[in-house]
Amino acid sequence: MSGFPSPRSSLPCLAARASGPWPVARRVKDGQAYFPQAVASGEPGAHDVVLWTRAVDPRHPGARLSLSLQVARDARFEHRVLESSGLSTSCAHDHTLKVRVTNLEPCTRYHYRFLVEKDGQCLGSVTGRTRTGPESLQERPLHFVVAHYQDFLRGGRLLAHGEDPDFILFMADSLHDAGGRPLAPSAAPSVSRSRDLCRAWRALPGPRRWHTDYPVLVMWDDTRPARWQATRRALCDYLPVDMPAEPLGEGPRTRSPVADAA
Repeated sequence: MSGFPSPRSSLPCLAARASGPWPVARRVKDGQAYFPQAVASGEPGAHDVVLWTRAVDPRHPGARLSLSLQVARDARFEHRVLESSGLSTSCAHDHTLKVRVTNLEPCTRYHYRFLVEKDGQCLGSVTGRTRTGPESLQERPLHFVVAHYQDFLRGGRLLAHGEDPDFILFMADSLHDAGGRPLAPSAAPSVSRSRDLCRAWRALPGPRRWHTDYPVLVMWDDTRPARWQATRRALCDYLPVDMPAEPLGEGPRTRSPVADAA
């Protein structure tokens, strides 16, 4: 069996390093108002993972923000392995930001947060947790749960008590309207409408909690016609996946560590 290979990335790549020495951490205040959809991680490999957030200034929603990212082995960020500044959100991607962090250790839990500087204060997102995969499935089996949009929208229990999966396999099979009803195949929304739906969905308590606590792998529905391209683009912006723009009519592709390690 092969390990979890790191594909050629279309995202900015930041290399982690052994803990310290880092400058003494500044005091970080609650800045969750700047991160309304919290954080997320995805595509966990043995040595890398994609980290995601969406950052908006509540007073100036259209402004472009400059962010920093911290990754650590502990929730107090005393044992950091990455500290990077100068990361920018993009209006073209609805103020979302994705980076791939590399040079991580296999089968290791990491904590991460995004920071924004405002009025001389360091404001932080909620702290996310993620986990890298094994070098090979011969080391240990993978434990994952399968989730659909319906699971997120219902806000029910996705995990059994005490369950701690390696990742969530997310079936990106449809978008839903504000009432939780699947959109008909003939009702392909525009990019603007798709982003409205994504923002509302990612702000719900269930998606916020599960995306914050566990990395996700995405399985796409490739049966949608080309008119759903706008929806796919919006979903790509709002999910922690690493993929370039696809030609019209082609569904997005993301790697599957499960398949890679088989």
